[in-house]
Amino acid sequence: MSDDDSGRHERPVGATAAAPGGDEPRPETGEEQRRQEAFERLKQLRVADLVGVMLVDLVTVGYQKLGLTEQTRDLRDLDDAKLAIETLRAWLDVLARERGEEGLADLRGTVAAMQLSYARAVAPRADEAAGSDAD
Repeated sequence: MSDDDSGRHERPVGATAAAPGGDEPRPETGEEQRRQEAFERLKQLRVADLVGVMLVDLVTVGYQKLGLTEQTRDLRDLDDAKLAIETLRAWLDVLARERGEEGLADLRGTVAAMQLSYARAVAPRADEAAGSDAD
């Protein structure tokens, strides 16, 4: 049985269904109304705004992965922290090209602070590796 044989026919989002045997459209069902509302929200959504939210979330996770406090020490994963930092840098550059530098200074400062914290965190590992090579 094909989709057309199932009795279900897709309508464009927001379309009202014709009442059986008449020209009057019947009211949208709850599902159709939710679909229309989602469609309207998607029309208003700007990718740049979504990227901004994602960047803030990535800063939060990246700081956690740096494990700088007693509360986050068990979350420390410097490889993940590095990935977060590198992703933030790349996305900030793309966002700046698309909408300009306006509003990005604070985020760039945060990424710079994360980079410094990362460098401090990996320095002891580099010192240990250098010491073991000297043996």
